[in-house]
Amino acid sequence: MTTLLGGLARRSSPEDPTVPLSSASLASWLTGSPSDAGVSVTEQRVLGLPAFYRALAVTSGTLGALPVHVYKSGTRQRVDRKTVLDKPNPRQTATEWRRTSKLHALTWGAAVDRKVRNGAGQVVEVWPIHPSRVRVVETNPTSADPAGKLFLIRQSNGTETRLTSYDVLHRPFMSMDGATGVRPLELFRQSLGIAIAGDDSAARLFANGSQIKGILTTDAKLDDGSAKKLKARWKELTSGVAKAGDIAVLDAGAKFEPIALPPADAQLLQSRQWAVSELIRMIGPPPHLAGDVEKTSSWGTGIEQQVLGWVKFTLQAWITNDEERYDDELLPPGTYSKTVLEGLLRGDSAARSKLYHAGITDGWMTRNEVRNLEDMERADGLDEFIVPSNMTLISVDGSIVPLSSAGAAAADATSA
Repeated sequence: MTTLLGGLARRSSPEDPTVPLSSASLASWLTGSPSDAGVSVTEQRVLGLPAFYRALAVTSGTLGALPVHVYKSGTRQRVDRKTVLDKPNPRQTATEWRRTSKLHALTWGAAVDRKVRNGAGQVVEVWPIHPSRVRVVETNPTSADPAGKLFLIRQSNGTETRLTSYDVLHRPFMSMDGATGVRPLELFRQSLGIAIAGDDSAARLFANGSQIKGILTTDAKLDDGSAKKLKARWKELTSGVAKAGDIAVLDAGAKFEPIALPPADAQLLQSRQWAVSELIRMIGPPPHLAGDVEKTSSWGTGIEQQVLGWVKFTLQAWITNDEERYDDELLPPGTYSKTVLEGLLRGDSAARSKLYHAGITDGWMTRNEVRNLEDMERADGLDEFIVPSNMTLISVDGSIVPLSSAGAAAADATSA
């Protein structure tokens, strides 16, 4: 972040060790600096923007819910024993921990966790730390700290704890210097400020009575009592479902003049729709998943392709980043992690049925493998590969050998 924002950001950023905790600039960085729209961009304010909240929820929720399996290196054999990825800490489930990590990374640019190790040095727990409490300082790499990063963690009593990567799992998503994460709340400060200011302005618009439907006028001079009676008479004549489409009759020359929303106020409300698209774009989910269906169809295969594109070009980057960190810093030697994506990548029921049928009949998929993908229990006798009986192989001498005979001969040779 320091490389991207330059000297000004360096002076006001927690990554600068010369900035004391009592500094006003540091307090502004943590609580939200004012945008040019005249509002402060804080974590609480941006989470109060429905489109931003929904985009965060759907992205972090999807990434958090994806199962992560641990395998033996060089194989697809699952590790039987539980790892820290199965139960990160006593407070959170694996899904909750991953969701929290993504919320931190999506808003603050990095997820930070405290590692807890057992007597053998293996990580057995990870506890999330809010990024606002962490300052990252680049240091010279050493054998004890090969990453060359020092973490200064602010405690509740105002003191700092100094830790290295041995005790801290630091996962920046995008980084300009390889050490600190690019902070979206700061980079998008102006756009977020516009959205917050738009919400505030719309609230004031409604609070100031811009929803008055019209004005009753009369040439007669009315005192307060007469004005209230005229208003009550009008409401009596026009209010309620039973009066819909009816004709109201007023005496004393009273006239009703409807009031249209002023063009400037109407433009303000329209700008809020622009803000919805802008907020969703910051996080990256398809608009329809964040509730924006104004400019996209909710039907047909186009929606499916949008989701697949989201998985491939957005979620996959987050997943790969996490898997590499898990393997390097959390899992025991001789193991690796893999996130299960089949649930998101598979198509509709017709497409899956066609794929499974081809896999089974062409002999590259067993029926129990299909049942497993569809979350069905395994069944006896369905672990064998099958192929149509009329398929044949052409031998080296050009003769045709039935595939079933070739398979039986190979099996006899193996048993012999």
